[in-house]
Amino acid sequence: MKILVVSQYFYPETFRVNTLCIELVKRGHDVTVLTGYPQYPQGRIYDGYGFNKPYETEWNGIKIERVKMRPRGKTPLGLLLNCISFVREGKKWVKKCKIKYDAVYVFEVSPVTVGLPAVAYKNKFGTPIYFNVQDLWPENVEIVLGIRNKIIIGVINKIVDKIYNASDKILCSSSSFVENIANRGISNDKLVFWPQFCIVPDFSKMIRPECYQDQNFNIVFTGNIGEAQGLDLLVDTALRLKDTNVRWFLVGDGRAREKLERRVIENNLSNIVIFVGKVTEEEANRYIHFADCAYLSFKKNKLFDMTLPAKLQSYMACGTPILAAAGGESARVIQNARCGFVCEQNAEQLADVIKNNVMHSNELGYMKINAKKYFEKHFAMDLVVSQLETLMKKGCSERNKT
Repeated sequence: MKILVVSQYFYPETFRVNTLCIELVKRGHDVTVLTGYPQYPQGRIYDGYGFNKPYETEWNGIKIERVKMRPRGKTPLGLLLNCISFVREGKKWVKKCKIKYDAVYVFEVSPVTVGLPAVAYKNKFGTPIYFNVQDLWPENVEIVLGIRNKIIIGVINKIVDKIYNASDKILCSSSSFVENIANRGISNDKLVFWPQFCIVPDFSKMIRPECYQDQNFNIVFTGNIGEAQGLDLLVDTALRLKDTNVRWFLVGDGRAREKLERRVIENNLSNIVIFVGKVTEEEANRYIHFADCAYLSFKKNKLFDMTLPAKLQSYMACGTPILAAAGGESARVIQNARCGFVCEQNAEQLADVIKNNVMHSNELGYMKINAKKYFEKHFAMDLVVSQLETLMKKGCSERNKT
């Protein structure tokens, strides 16, 4: 199949859409990615890239089409202009495009407007859209950005309805998303639970990170360091466990990192909470695999209870016991898999669970085994990508009949 992937984020930015595209090419598909210039999470275009500079038009067999998307910066206005510019330039690309693809896959982490160029492409060529929802809108805007203006939310709802109605399948990254979107009046026939996945890492050549000391209980957090993750809770918990041998390692970057680092310094926790920074996926897996526990948290609200984050699959694939200060979907999966500990988003309770349960548990070995088993049964890449491939082939077949 000839597949068009629409995503505001792509290599060298580190998102799971990169792995998906590589796998689709390996399966013999012709993949083109319509994307912007790399800028996440710093909010500025990466060194070596620029609107007037040549860029790689192919990577791992994937064709790349970049449009001039305005850098998002660090302000709400910058984010808005960033969204608008991708939609505008994406539609210009569609207007000029003469290639007819068999399927359009949209990778939707915020903003939801990434789907609008795909709708324009469908209007032109009639190609089926497979819209992968990983962030719910307008809920994300209301809760994460704190925007509750009725006019703005009304406009966003119209955009969401336009994209959902145009989509042939809506791929929901959690079961709760399926229910939420169905409540908008979207047909159940369109809705598919399609979880995130990851490649099983090769641990044979991995070496334990030097910063992990035998005498310490090493807890790792990987991924985006943003407001949604509620990592102030981690700092508050570290304060309560200051006199123990617990060490926290934050692997990744994000908009909340600078503020979090200031709190760590102000509370004299620099030797207890260590910021590793942004690394490759392979390096992140090394930190996860050799950790005593992998940490997951969200701010406490209904939206995040519905979310199943990609890091959960990574933790499971690495066979690491999970410590989650979260509810909803994340808690349900961890409890069903019997691969970790779950508690409320409360520093006192979290510290108590770590000190009295996690650090002295005889179940950690079993949890490692359970994590891998659950991953292989539900989140293995071959399983999940095959499901997408089947949906797309069926869509192509049905379209050819009409």
